[in-house]
Amino acid sequence: MSVPTFRPMTTPFKTIDPSGDLDIYARKSVARKGQRDTELSVGQQIEDGIRWAKWNGYTPRHVWVDHGISGSKDVKRPGYDAGLNALETGEIKCLWSYKLDRFSRRGALAVLTIMERLEGRRIFFGADNLDTSEPKDRRMIMWRAEDAKEFSDQLSDRVSDSWRYSKDQGYWLAPRVPYGLKKTKNRKLVPDNSPAIPGKADGPTKADVIRRIISEIAEGATAPTVAEELNTEGIPCPSGGKWSPQYMYRVVKNPAYIGLQPSSKWFEREDPIHRNAEGRRVSVGKALVSEALQMRARKVVKGRTKLMGEKSTPARRGVRSLPKHLLSGLLHCAGCGRKMVRRGMSYNCPHKTSGGRPCDAPASVMAKYAHEFVFAAFVNRLTMSEPDDALILAVATRWLAANRPDAVSERKELAESVENAKAELSDLLDARYKRGEFSGPAAEYFPGLLAEAEDKVRLAEKALSSVPEPTADVDFLTDPEQIQEAWQAATEEQRRGLLALALDGVCVRRKFGAGRTKVTAERFHYAWAGFTRIVDLPKSEPVNAEAALAA
Repeated sequence: MSVPTFRPMTTPFKTIDPSGDLDIYARKSVARKGQRDTELSVGQQIEDGIRWAKWNGYTPRHVWVDHGISGSKDVKRPGYDAGLNALETGEIKCLWSYKLDRFSRRGALAVLTIMERLEGRRIFFGADNLDTSEPKDRRMIMWRAEDAKEFSDQLSDRVSDSWRYSKDQGYWLAPRVPYGLKKTKNRKLVPDNSPAIPGKADGPTKADVIRRIISEIAEGATAPTVAEELNTEGIPCPSGGKWSPQYMYRVVKNPAYIGLQPSSKWFEREDPIHRNAEGRRVSVGKALVSEALQMRARKVVKGRTKLMGEKSTPARRGVRSLPKHLLSGLLHCAGCGRKMVRRGMSYNCPHKTSGGRPCDAPASVMAKYAHEFVFAAFVNRLTMSEPDDALILAVATRWLAANRPDAVSERKELAESVENAKAELSDLLDARYKRGEFSGPAAEYFPGLLAEAEDKVRLAEKALSSVPEPTADVDFLTDPEQIQEAWQAATEEQRRGLLALALDGVCVRRKFGAGRTKVTAERFHYAWAGFTRIVDLPKSEPVNAEAALAA
């Protein structure tokens, strides 16, 4: 019984004679803009193959072509696979390729593995004049295969180094530019002030649309709501179709909109910003919005999403609403330590509202009283604090992190550079005087390395000293009248932000006595920022919120 011949699903680039006994394989890599085209064209490779076949008594059958596919990467090459399959199954006697590096750049082992399977059939490399059926050529084929792999690896390294250098210099390298921005001749990004609605010059610009998306989401609007508004107003998305919530999520995370270079696969990263070899962020152009505004928008989106796995996207996550009440997430039940939830007119221990784990002393307090007591304690504590009080310092630090994250991040990066430089210097000194690594002939290298390490410390300290430490003017929080004015003018979300500057949590005890009892200040215990709280409880017992949060 004859064994059925496997017929590849790949369609030949060209069929010359179906009854022929030789196939031609041609390949051309991806052309890069600005790079000299030194590769022979596919058409010329095919003509050379046909000419060689006729001179050597073969009849060309099919031509297989892989255009724009690398010969060095582990990728699927349909033409390459079809040609080899035809040779191995006996459909043809010879497979012709213009040159060994057109056939494969994966090294000697890959080519040798193929030759071992041929069993009398041959691959001929035209320009190299090498034949796999000739024993004398096999060694040269191995050498040439390794040379092709080495060249490919070197080229890949040069491209990677060039790419990394350009990225560190703040050049925009991606072929596509984010909507709302455009690329200059110097490969920097600037706002795109072209009309968002084609033909409507008096309407919003594309840059305005991005600013609007980030601003509205930062103020609490949902991504589906913003997308629907843009669609209703007839503003086309970048592809010309409808805006989607998924695109909103990308906008609020893309570092390009705050003028910073995105990292590779930035959307999958928690920190999407590219950093150079020194760990510093790189500017890629002008910012459309402030970093503080984008960070607030990201915080809103993150607050609405529930992670469903590391590779999940916002579109694949369960959505829950942001806190709607002033003290949501801030109040804790003293009986069990869990966060209290708002139900009707009161904040209650979750055991009272949803059951679950029992609570020995479930707390409950009317919302209006909780708001009054917490705000009064907030005002009294801040206005009675001295400028150098630990609470005021913590409040100033949190205010900077929320409103000027760029300044805080820059100082932090420079401070880390100083610490790293000092650590390298210390390690070098330890290597010389403790571990004895610079003894004998190696001792002559130590002075140069020491001078280099000391210079690195000095340069890092100079860079740190050149950037002034950011300061926060929080004097309005120490004046009762200004706090009241700010509180009255603030939204509910802004009020939660103000409380979060000074408070880590508020513990609420169960009411004293039965029936209607007056709410007193003794039921509230506050965890103020800047003060360390130590909890030393048996591991078998649940953590008590009062002990954990009491200042």
